[in-house]
This record gives sequence, structure tokens and C-alpha cells, in this order.
Amino acid sequence: MASPQTLRRSSDGDDAAITPPAWSERRETRKQLLRFLVVGSMSVAVDFAVYRVLAVAMPPDVAKGVSYLAGVVVGFFGNKWWTFESSRRSAAEPLVYLALYAVTLGVNVACNRAALAVLPALAVVSSNGTGLAFLFATGVTTILNFLGMKKITFRRGIAERRAIEVRKAA
Repeated sequence: MASPQTLRRSSDGDDAAITPPAWSERRETRKQLLRFLVVGSMSVAVDFAVYRVLAVAMPPDVAKGVSYLAGVVVGFFGNKWWTFESSRRSAAEPLVYLALYAVTLGVNVACNRAALAVLPALAVVSSNGTGLAFLFATGVTTILNFLGMKKITFRRGIAERRAIEVRKAA
């Protein structure tokens, strides 16, 4: 059985293209997903608390937008340093993160609005349905955010970390 340090070279033999075995990639993704869920839970707790406080005093769309942005700040630092272990120092990373969250903010608010419109019509809730609408919007954007961070936002930071790990293992 291969050790965790086992590496394979790409078909062209380029040292920069050394990658861990496939099972290691799956293990790393599982670890990232679990960490993402922990960081996400903290971000959602902030999002939810802010939303519930603000929804009393302002329109739900505005409250949801502000609360979502509060969660974004918590999520950036947790996901950068712990989930994806990116030590990359670049203005691009937070800018791409903000671009991803700008897109998913629109998705989040739209999902929240759609759920608020549909839930009362289905007689699913007896109140205005903000809790269920919140969960629906959060679930959709959770999936989009994990994939976006892993494949776009922190992609280079992950690659740089892996290259360092490969050099240390060689």
C-alpha cells in the first residue's frame, strides 16, 4: 500500500507537475469539505443572527444582503487560512473571493425571495417563512461557494501549497 508521501509525475515528467495520488486528492477534498462546513457554520450563525435582528427593522431583501456580507467576512479568513490552507499573499485572492460572493449574494437573495413567495402559497409555514427561506437560500449558495473557492478563488494557493509539500517529500 502506498504511503501518504507517495507521489507520481505527470506524463511529461515535469517537476512542477508532480501531483499526489488520486486517493490523496479525495482525502484532501473530504478534509476541505469538513472544514468548509465548520467555517460555514460559523459564517451562517453570524448571517442568521444579523438577519433575524435586521429583518424586524428593514425589508427582508436588505436584511438578507447585509447579513450575508457579515458572513462573507467571517468565511474569507476561515476558509483561506484553515479550510484551503492558502498562504498566498495577493490582492487577487480576496478580489476573486468577493466576486464569487457577489455572484452568490445575488443567488442567495433571489432564492430567499423565491422561497418567501412560494412557502406561504404552499401553506408550508404559518408565519412569514423567513427561517425556511433562509435555509433554502443558504443551502444553494453553500454548494456554489465550496466549488467556487476550491476551483477558482483558492486554486493557486492550493497549488502553491501542494508544490511545497511535494518538494518537502522529495
